[in-house]
Amino acid sequence: MKSILVMGNVTISGFVALFIAWFFAEGALGEADALTPEFFLILPIWAIGVLFLWRFFSKDKLADSSYFKIFLSNFLLWLTIPIGFMLAHQFI
Repeated sequence: MKSILVMGNVTISGFVALFIAWFFAEGALGEADALTPEFFLILPIWAIGVLFLWRFFSKDKLADSSYFKIFLSNFLLWLTIPIGFMLAHQFI
């Protein structure tokens, strides 16, 4: 059950990060000719969060982790998407 929570969260948050980066890089709504590739910076920031998550759970066994630690790590993974968005927005 715990591995499904972690891997499902990584997969779903990855798709969300990809779709958000793609949406804003294409120019959002109404700007058909503007391409801002800076928003793809969301993806490496998200990948760094996944690497930290992998390091955390490879150091400690996933079966020994509490649900609170899993919830907190999943929340921090979702937090990397707005952090990447804010960093990408600074380059525009």
